[in-house]
Amino acid sequence: MHHWHWLIVIYLFLGGLGAGAYLTSFAAEKGWLGKNSRLKRAGYYIAAPVVAIGTALLVLDLGQGLYKPWLLFRLLFNLGSVMTWGVYILSLFIIIGLIKAFLVFKNKTAPSWLTWAGAVLALATGAYTGLLLAVVKAIPFWNSFLMPVLFVASALSTGLSVTALTAHFLEKEGSTDATEGKVHLALVIVEIVIVAIFFGMMAAGAKGPVGAESASLVISGKYAIVFWGYFIALGLLLPLVVFGLEYQRAKQPGRQVVTEPASLGTEITTTAEGSQQSYLVLVTDLAVLVGGFALRALVIFAALPIWDGKLL
Repeated sequence: MHHWHWLIVIYLFLGGLGAGAYLTSFAAEKGWLGKNSRLKRAGYYIAAPVVAIGTALLVLDLGQGLYKPWLLFRLLFNLGSVMTWGVYILSLFIIIGLIKAFLVFKNKTAPSWLTWAGAVLALATGAYTGLLLAVVKAIPFWNSFLMPVLFVASALSTGLSVTALTAHFLEKEGSTDATEGKVHLALVIVEIVIVAIFFGMMAAGAKGPVGAESASLVISGKYAIVFWGYFIALGLLLPLVVFGLEYQRAKQPGRQVVTEPASLGTEITTTAEGSQQSYLVLVTDLAVLVGGFALRALVIFAALPIWDGKLL
């Protein structure tokens, strides 16, 4: 019997998505994704609203959130609870994220401390979505130090993709270079390594037979199609190939970076092949989002609880 359902899956996805989007625009603003990156604003617009929606779903899933919301105020004073940490982290991030987005929209310079505070809280938000699961000792599949690490890596990857997709429709100015594709390629590789280690440990029994059974459900059981199809193939392998090819093309002499937003980070020439390649990157960013959502669903629904070493 699952105690956490689709609302939690959506919350975990949106929390990581918003955190990653903020960090993407933060990195672009700092020049870490190339000069005059088109990603400087879009992530800020997405971050706080997306996390706010996810937080609202989390509150509703707590049971009393819909009928007796005043009981949730007790969370503010239980400082030893991970849920209490989340209340402060999420609330502060939403507030600072909204302020930052408003200042960006008005073309005003935000105080440096506010921008950095938002980045720190964004990283904390991404980690918290995994920490919320990792502290549950009764579910071995969740109770791993790798859970927050995996969720942060996925948050950064999905955040970069959703920011790129939004900028594609929103931004009329800005450019791109090989740095953006190289960063996304690196994130995908890191996520693949973490996934391999995590599922390898679980399948080997590092968290006992119940953890191994959860891993079996994902790798070869009833969730195998979602795992290998949506998460591995669409969410990791397709981006690995596409972003890898884009990075190789970017290093070729004689090719120029197209600064139109339609290029979506693609280094192309003015040929039909180049136009097709830009659409391929667009589809790949969508695939990253599908994979990120599939990951959260797998983690939630494959979790098996224990009690005195036996299945409930």
